[in-house]
Amino acid sequence: MRLRPSKIRYSQDSISNRFCDGELIGEVLDDLCDKRIRKRDIPMIEVALVNGKWYTADNRRLWVFRKLEELGKCRKIPVDEIDEIPPYKMTTQNNGKDVRVRGYPGGEWIRELESSSSDSSSSDDEFYDQFRKIRM
Repeated sequence: MRLRPSKIRYSQDSISNRFCDGELIGEVLDDLCDKRIRKRDIPMIEVALVNGKWYTADNRRLWVFRKLEELGKCRKIPVDEIDEIPPYKMTTQNNGKDVRVRGYPGGEWIRELESSSSDSSSSDDEFYDQFRKIRM
């Protein structure tokens, strides 16, 4: 099955800015945007149907694919359907619509999104603003 990343909901209310191997999630976004890696090089996201909505516990990967979709570089991704999300991973406070990144995600392409969405607000905006000021 293939789904738009924007149609998949986060199971958690926050995610780390790094993958388990230590790489920043924004750098993985850069690698995809700059074609150093392909979407199929990223492990497939597992999704479960919860109250009529698709959720995943693969929240950092979903964050990367949602940003890729926002940049117009991704329409749909292949997903594996599973029976359920472990209850301890269902910590979302906003029905999985958004997620807070703990720390700056890194990367260059995220700046493209920041500049194009400066008029709109998201839960990430305040976080990113703090790090942009430090880096300037």
